[in-house]
Amino acid sequence: MRVKAMLRSDSAERPTEPPPPAVSAENRTSVVVASIVALVLLAATAVVLTVQSVRDTDTVRAASGYRGELDGGSMFRQVAFDPEGTWLYAATGTTVEVRHPVTHRRAGAVFEIGSRVLTMVISPDGRRLVTVAEDNSVRVWDTESRQPVGEPLAAEGLTRAIGLAINPDSTLLAVAGDGGTALWNLADRRVVGLLQAANGSHSSVAFSPDGSRVATGDTGGGTVVLWSTDTRQPEGEPLVAHQPGASVNAVAFDRSGTVLADGSGDFVANVWNLTAREHTEFRGHEFQPVHSVILTADGRTMITASLNSMRIWDVQSVAEVGRTYGKDGSDDINDIALSPDGDTLAVIRDHRIEFWSLDGLRNR
Repeated sequence: MRVKAMLRSDSAERPTEPPPPAVSAENRTSVVVASIVALVLLAATAVVLTVQSVRDTDTVRAASGYRGELDGGSMFRQVAFDPEGTWLYAATGTTVEVRHPVTHRRAGAVFEIGSRVLTMVISPDGRRLVTVAEDNSVRVWDTESRQPVGEPLAAEGLTRAIGLAINPDSTLLAVAGDGGTALWNLADRRVVGLLQAANGSHSSVAFSPDGSRVATGDTGGGTVVLWSTDTRQPEGEPLVAHQPGASVNAVAFDRSGTVLADGSGDFVANVWNLTAREHTEFRGHEFQPVHSVILTADGRTMITASLNSMRIWDVQSVAEVGRTYGKDGSDDINDIALSPDGDTLAVIRDHRIEFWSLDGLRNR
């Protein structure tokens, strides 16, 4: 979605791959196959993965095909595309792998984090990976050498780290957690500000596309606060739409910066018109906190995830247009990520990575 990386393989040359297969479409009477993406052959395991979207006259529903474990046993927990859409970063326990999203070939050495990865983000310039691990370490990594840059980061007033974001020009890192959100200058690793949490903790953080604003989601407060990046002060009153005591687990801007999505522990996601400071509710995650939200660049489609389901929404009509559930209803949807071109959604389901085509949804 907003991640970028320049990588090289085990040799000195950057690995190259063929372009993804073209999407095909086929008309039928009442059902149109909107897109069929990939017959992907995993050379190492001979596993085929197919993904398709199906559209009829009333609705659009995405249906995943074969779900395969990549590389014969990796337990994927976090996933992110690089900004060019060329590589996929996947956290597997205490390491982060880099794979090609079509062939699934691993590129270069893994990042040896040393503790289970809880969340990660890649800088828009592609030079840095930042991870938060179970041992509460916040580390910055060089994406070319796959080595840490300096010691783990620490900030006075910030204890447990939960959320990460990097601004568009890759100069500021925001780390949300107990105490609020700390801002680091990535060049000199200096703390340049602390956004104090009204309820003691922030669960999520995001930069606006122009970098002028930071959005933070409160832990246990049910609110989102917009901050000026320059002054480190709140802009207006908090955005209130969730039940008191609910944690806002995810926040995300659209490309214009005038629309914000949030997801919360009260099972509800919201889409905010930031100019009018008005919101629309999206309900469907039955009794499961929403842990991830993504807005497509044009703001027309929102993807939300809880532990037992992933849902795709048409923002204007508030209609659900696609979904998938955890295996046998179990709680196993860990993370979601959208490719930079908005065509491909990666879903970690049962610790495997599924790929969904959103092409039919974008062109509905």
